[in-house]
Amino acid sequence: MTNRSRCAFQIALLGCALAAVCASGCASMRRQKISTKSMAACRQMSRDGVAAMELGQWDQAQELLTDAVQTSPTDLDARRHLAEVLWQQGKHRDAVVQLEAAVRIDPRHAPTVVRSGEMLLGIGSIDRALVRAEEAIALDSSLAGAWALRGRIFRKQDKPERALADMQQALRYSPNMTNALLEVAEIQFSLKRPQRSLTAIHYLLDVYAPGEEPQKVLWLEGLVYGALERRQDAVESLYAASLRGQPSAELFYDLATAQNAAAQPAAASSSLRQALALDAGHKASQVLLAQLQGTTSPGLGNVIRR
Repeated sequence: MTNRSRCAFQIALLGCALAAVCASGCASMRRQKISTKSMAACRQMSRDGVAAMELGQWDQAQELLTDAVQTSPTDLDARRHLAEVLWQQGKHRDAVVQLEAAVRIDPRHAPTVVRSGEMLLGIGSIDRALVRAEEAIALDSSLAGAWALRGRIFRKQDKPERALADMQQALRYSPNMTNALLEVAEIQFSLKRPQRSLTAIHYLLDVYAPGEEPQKVLWLEGLVYGALERRQDAVESLYAASLRGQPSAELFYDLATAQNAAAQPAAASSSLRQALALDAGHKASQVLLAQLQGTTSPGLGNVIRR
């Protein structure tokens, strides 16, 4: 081969190589462009889905967020939001699937790991929830939600002292965490430590503005006052609880019990009739009303008549 032929051959090879590189680069740029468009579309649909969530438009939110996930399957926020919508709609197992996928996308995002554990606990998968709680604590030992999750799991496992320790650890990092304060109060009450329970309740009530205290907290406060034999305080707390939201037969019964203990039989009878108006078969209310009326039979025909 002459020098001129050899040179021409080398130039031809170089041209082929450059063409291959250019073709590869163009394909990469096209893929990047498509990926960028997909991510932008996903984020817009995700924002629209969150807006629908805030308006309570759950079906529309699910449709938008499902499209967002399909457009960009590795988008962590889209999957998290979709899981919350599904959970709100009662599609709990579908929600768990989305959160588990989110954890696989970013296994070091501790809040996602915690929420996955909470949902697993919600469907009764206690062992898997415990794994998630401990993973989250290992990732971020200052994350209050991780300690609170493990505390709830221990409570489900009938380990109240361990549950209490974890809830107190959660409160160390988030002192106004309302669900942890309520759990502490409930656990202390179950362990027959009413004074400690009351301390937690009062701290919890201070978190809320006057008039916004939840029914459940006021109800527990009334039961704790009853255990401490502070009878009038018990009546007042339970009565306040009955004015918060929709009362139940059980709440009216507890109010009647407190009123009876505070020597208020007429008020107790009235509360029992309200309990039986809600649930005519509420046995404990039937029995107590019969006792207050001095009869041996509740006489349902008279019980629910006001």
